[in-house]
Amino acid sequence: MSALDHLASLLRPSLGEGAKTTISGGGIDALLVEMKARLKSGGGRTPSEDHQLDAVRRYWDSQEVSTFRDAYLLAWSLCIPHCPRGPCVLEDRPRLQGVLDGIDGYKSKTSAYRRCYQGLVKSYFTYDADAPEVPPVGRKNWGVLRDYLHDNNGDIRDRGPGPEWVDTAAKNRQLFGEAPCAPYVSALLQGDASCIDDLCEQLQIGKGSWFLRQLVLAQVEGATKLGHGEFQHLLPRLLGLLANNEVLRDRGMIMVLDRYAQVPGTILHPGLRDHAVSWWGNPWLPSNATRWGGVVPAARSMVAEWLKLEFIETFFTKLAEDGLGDPRRMEFWKRYVKAIDHIEFALGSFARNSREQDFVALRRKMAGLTCELEAPGANNAFIMTMGNLVAVEFSGLGNALYGYDAGRSIPFDTSRTLGLSVGGNNSLKQKRRSILWLSHQDGIHGWSKWEDMFEATLRKEFGILPSASAPWGTDRSSQPLQSLSSGKRGAADSSLNRDKTHPESYSHVALRRFAAIHGLEVDDKTSMGGNLWVRGASSDEMVNQVLTRWGFRAKPGKGWWR
Repeated sequence: MSALDHLASLLRPSLGEGAKTTISGGGIDALLVEMKARLKSGGGRTPSEDHQLDAVRRYWDSQEVSTFRDAYLLAWSLCIPHCPRGPCVLEDRPRLQGVLDGIDGYKSKTSAYRRCYQGLVKSYFTYDADAPEVPPVGRKNWGVLRDYLHDNNGDIRDRGPGPEWVDTAAKNRQLFGEAPCAPYVSALLQGDASCIDDLCEQLQIGKGSWFLRQLVLAQVEGATKLGHGEFQHLLPRLLGLLANNEVLRDRGMIMVLDRYAQVPGTILHPGLRDHAVSWWGNPWLPSNATRWGGVVPAARSMVAEWLKLEFIETFFTKLAEDGLGDPRRMEFWKRYVKAIDHIEFALGSFARNSREQDFVALRRKMAGLTCELEAPGANNAFIMTMGNLVAVEFSGLGNALYGYDAGRSIPFDTSRTLGLSVGGNNSLKQKRRSILWLSHQDGIHGWSKWEDMFEATLRKEFGILPSASAPWGTDRSSQPLQSLSSGKRGAADSSLNRDKTHPESYSHVALRRFAAIHGLEVDDKTSMGGNLWVRGASSDEMVNQVLTRWGFRAKPGKGWWR
């Protein structure tokens, strides 16, 4: 073998290795990614908390920023208390000003200055000036820091290419102003959060920053300024945002409800109703008045009507006897939702104790509106107050409507266990003391449908109309029925005195009211072809005079009939 051939044989393995594809290790790739990230951020990693705390403690005692390292570490640590439960630099104006003055000393060295500026930005987005525990001086100093970042924003750039975060901060200078979120609202409402993701990455905005919360409120406020259709389209998104943000939930919900109340027709929005009631409770209960106090009255009434509609539907479906719905009664009372001042539910044993998910959720929504009914099975009652009429409907089919005069004493107390036996102790069925007793039966008293008879009676005797507020302008939404039954004795007595001198014109309701006052019983047998009786004995000549004037004849030992 010649010398040339020998040299070629030695080089051949090296040439073969050089032709192979180079496979980079995973560790090298990760290192390259980290190096690129550092280049974008313009520096190394965030200083450790130990180093920051050490710098704060030394500065708190000395109040001197002696080196660049001191300035750099303090810029990142303005929010760190110098001792457990003690104030931080941002909550001490002289010390804050000392740090800013120390950092200003490096403005001539742009690369050094912007590293400190980056730390100030981190402190700015970390300190929650709106937190309830933050002292007033902290809020004020946070504003000083914000103004400093805004005014010195141009000093972080130099002629050469800078870190990517510098361009981000310079292009978004409004972040350090009165409306930091304004430019991003439109994109966010359209579901595009890419710009926010980039901001958070470049400026190291943490997930717990006030900025992300303010973005939620800014979206809500922005949506309320849109047209009716656009606003309604965005409602599910807005409710989802508020559901995940307890701090701004109340402020956001006030804006949403007030805006929705301006939508023509205020069509029922189940999601808005359920969120509002879940967060603030029943809108007409006095115990929730403070929570609902921030919204306009129209918005509160709107949700109250929605909730009453839901309760009416629930009673005549879910709470109906044996689960059998009663659509006719449900549709009838839905027309009177504006006239209903207050609602209470007397729940039987099953509805009170059922662990079914639907019943558990229903009882939670009815909180403050339920009372106990001693009745077997699925018996329940629905108590409505409309002006001076307290009307009671029962879940069982075939039960009549009972009505009582709220202006006098009511014969039951909802704070005690209620009963269903006719005339029984604390029973909802007190026929002798009722002023209204109507059967849900077609073809009686000259009416083809019971709905027409009910509507005519409510209109003529009580001035109650469908889709209209209750008459007399009396707001009983804040009065439990117990107070109505125990606090109207004087009214009853004065009404009795007026009846003696100025008896009202005859009507079936007037007769029942008169009978209730004087302890008489109305026995109506006209639907069976019989007579209308007023049974009982009274030595008061005025009773006989009034009944005689109304066309009744006295029958000794039995009462009066016509």
